[in-house]
Amino acid sequence: MPLVFLWRRIHLGRNPLARVWDRIEAAILVGGVAAALLGVPLAAAAGSEAYASAMARSALELAGRHSTTAFLLEDAPPARFGVDGTPSTQTAEVAARWALPDGTFREAPVAADLGASAGEGVTVWLDESDALVAPPVTPADATSTGVGVGVGVWLIAVTLLAAGYLLARHLLDRARRAAWDREWERVGQGWTRS
Repeated sequence: MPLVFLWRRIHLGRNPLARVWDRIEAAILVGGVAAALLGVPLAAAAGSEAYASAMARSALELAGRHSTTAFLLEDAPPARFGVDGTPSTQTAEVAARWALPDGTFREAPVAADLGASAGEGVTVWLDESDALVAPPVTPADATSTGVGVGVGVWLIAVTLLAAGYLLARHLLDRARRAAWDREWERVGQGWTRS
């Protein structure tokens, strides 16, 4: 329904002043809008696929990783505050110790919030060999990945369609100017004969 409305708004009908170039430009515009609208389900499918892939990765990582609490052995660097007074969300590497399932302890630098004090607990993730690894992908991460991919694909498609329309319009404008030049040349020849 919106395409029909758009076509009626820009359709040049039987307007005697409308040239072929104008009709072609109107058809390209309607086709571009239709393609952008048809691109929404395709972008949603790409986003859905990215979400499913990230969720599968999350499940795989959760199956092979476990968390434990590491206790800081020293203070983290002091917290920084932004201009508006909000604390920084930056982290720093700080020495920490944690217990392994076999009862032994391991020490290594871990990421801790700025301003954290010695003795504070920090969640760390370990793989099957009890080596430090990155936290697993969360469902929130998967959701933002899916939305980002879907929106990104659609924006890229719309950008390409808009660039195509602008290129077509530029070429049509050149053709219109050339037609005007030919017409003025014909009119000018008629004036010089009089």
